[in-house]
Amino acid sequence: MKKFIEYIGIDNLPEDNIVIGDDLALFSLRSAIFENSFYEPRKLSDAVIVICTAGSCSLKVNLVEYDIESPKLLNLMPGQIVEVISHSDDFEGYAVALSKRFIDMVNLPGWQHQYMTMYNNPITDIDNERLTAMRVFYAILYRAAANDKNPFRLLVIENLIRVFYYGGISSFESKDQGNNKYKNSVVAKFLELVQTHYREQRLIGFYASKLCITPKYLSKLVKEHTGRSAGEWIESHVILEARAMLQSSDMTIQQIATSLHFPNQSFFGKYFKRATGISPKQYRAVK
Repeated sequence: MKKFIEYIGIDNLPEDNIVIGDDLALFSLRSAIFENSFYEPRKLSDAVIVICTAGSCSLKVNLVEYDIESPKLLNLMPGQIVEVISHSDDFEGYAVALSKRFIDMVNLPGWQHQYMTMYNNPITDIDNERLTAMRVFYAILYRAAANDKNPFRLLVIENLIRVFYYGGISSFESKDQGNNKYKNSVVAKFLELVQTHYREQRLIGFYASKLCITPKYLSKLVKEHTGRSAGEWIESHVILEARAMLQSSDMTIQQIATSLHFPNQSFFGKYFKRATGISPKQYRAVK
């Protein structure tokens, strides 16, 4: 978890932060901690829940820009690529970062469905009553995490996370019910498959065969339910990954091309330039 905090570029956390191994981190947020932080796209390996209590900020999640005016609940999932655009001087909040291992250990029922809901809808509106409840929850969670003399500390935290999940699941469900664009089961499965296989597979035919339908029918369904073509979804995942690696790693362009299973650097360069308008080398230089 310390590596995660270093990775997103936050190097001046307030003194009240708590980090438990590689599983959990809790820290309050102030606008000052974002100075020189992750203003470049970063791919998250952990889940981050942010309770935005004051001020505003703008950020991109998987290329979609969100303007956040507090109070809001921000759910960032493993695999998403996040880029902070701006923030107000009075921005404040609380953050809880959870490793994938810890989430698996908690074993939340229905998590895969909720994951896709939150992955596609990272911002949740909250009223003042719910904000107060979340402040109380964070205070309880913080107190439990701070009690390092309790041999059952992680077990207590696990159960508190379950309480939060069960308490908040109805709001995620209602949001999902009101947003039908990912509700089609074939489209939802396609998006899950893309998230798993986009590094190796960029052809629609691969995903259509996995779903036992024709590429033409898959393209029609995806376009109808999301407003974007199947090819655009695949390409956006590939480009997001490439952008994050170009800005957040020391990998050479050839190594990035290889990791994304392009036949060579030249082919990768053409693919990237067609999507972004500039070459990988230019992108790395100007950001």
